[in-house]
Amino acid sequence: MQQPTSLSRRAFLIRSAAVAGLATVGSALAACAPATAPSGGAEAGAEAGAAPAGEAITLTMWKGPHKPAGDETAQCAGPTLAKFEEANPGIKVEFTEVPWGQYNEKFTAAFASNTGPDVSYQTESFPRFVNAGQILALTDLIEASSFNTGFFYERALGPATYDGTLYALPWIIGGSNLFWNKDLFEQAGLDPDAAPDTVEDFLAAAKAITDMGGGEIYGFASTPKDSHENSQWPRRFGGQWFNDEVTECIVNSPEAMEGWRFLNALYHEHQVAMPGAISGQEPGVTGYFRDGKVGMITAQNTTANTIRSESPDFPLGAARMAKGPADEPLGRACYGGVGMLAIAQASAHPQEAWTLAQNLVTPEMLTSWIGCLGFMSVSPEVNYYPDDEILSTAQETLQYTYFWPYRSWVFKFWDIESTGIESFILGLTPVEEAVETMVVQINDVIRSEEGA
Repeated sequence: MQQPTSLSRRAFLIRSAAVAGLATVGSALAACAPATAPSGGAEAGAEAGAAPAGEAITLTMWKGPHKPAGDETAQCAGPTLAKFEEANPGIKVEFTEVPWGQYNEKFTAAFASNTGPDVSYQTESFPRFVNAGQILALTDLIEASSFNTGFFYERALGPATYDGTLYALPWIIGGSNLFWNKDLFEQAGLDPDAAPDTVEDFLAAAKAITDMGGGEIYGFASTPKDSHENSQWPRRFGGQWFNDEVTECIVNSPEAMEGWRFLNALYHEHQVAMPGAISGQEPGVTGYFRDGKVGMITAQNTTANTIRSESPDFPLGAARMAKGPADEPLGRACYGGVGMLAIAQASAHPQEAWTLAQNLVTPEMLTSWIGCLGFMSVSPEVNYYPDDEILSTAQETLQYTYFWPYRSWVFKFWDIESTGIESFILGLTPVEEAVETMVVQINDVIRSEEGA
């Protein structure tokens, strides 16, 4: 992992700040308004390496959308890139939302033909591009610009580092929380302002809500094929998905199996979870929760904004997850992920791409784009939502999040994992058989992909 440089925070801001952009794309939501501009302004942005006026170059930037199609461009990306372009008149940015269903295929093909974007949004699978020599190591650019990596949470730098080299800048960090419907809690005789603290409390609350609902309301729901939310139960009971070297899947350990059985029992023994055949259909888990059909869900923190946007008066509660038998933080484990900014090895404009990447991780630009999306801050120095109780809670619960291995085989892993979990949630396969099959298939993938 790269060590922080000695550059002062003020000098970093002066060097990399940017202030204004793409006026034709649309106005930011009120919640996305940038923070006060750091010292330096447009002059500092130009100093960071932008081409002189009259010699403008165009950078391409691709990202998977975190809002409905087109909304991220209009509400978050456009206004932010507008600030960058105004501060760096020699650089234009052509931004493209790449649908997640096309993400893997499109990125793989583009990088293989050296036509990938200059700057790209990367997630767990980015090592496949590093291994193929398609992502630029940032070491020289960081040293030349005295960029301060100490600005980021140390844990956020881990996923961006591969074989000891930093290949990307942390940009988005997010995780999951326990959300509950305060009205349903109150109707079931529960404290509407208190989340269940243990898995035993969780089960008791789910039973109370289900019993009160008369067969039309359930205490809990999850999407049967969700590769992030369902998979945390083994951790809460003391299990792990992989050994420390990430060379073997071990999610069939005795501790992990306790977690799997608890999840399975929510559906088939206690029957407090909405049947998977229903929750997997429209309007989906979030929709059923929003419509008052479900008392509790675990979901990524951006779900809070979706619910409040669609139902402004929804009685939403948010907290860390109920604790399982494992010690904290593992006992409250939830999904977490870091999204990163990477530069293509084949980029014809690496210095300008670095200028863009630097600017996008300044406090003002982070607030303008990532705060607009409803994700959490990658820096302890930046809080996007100081006056928002729900999202401030989400920032605090990042300590309980666990990242998937950032490996080239992660997409294959997710397919196997989600299919295996779905099979027992739907009652198609006994939980023990589903887990054993899943472990064998995952280990086959690891051996095949890494030669282990």
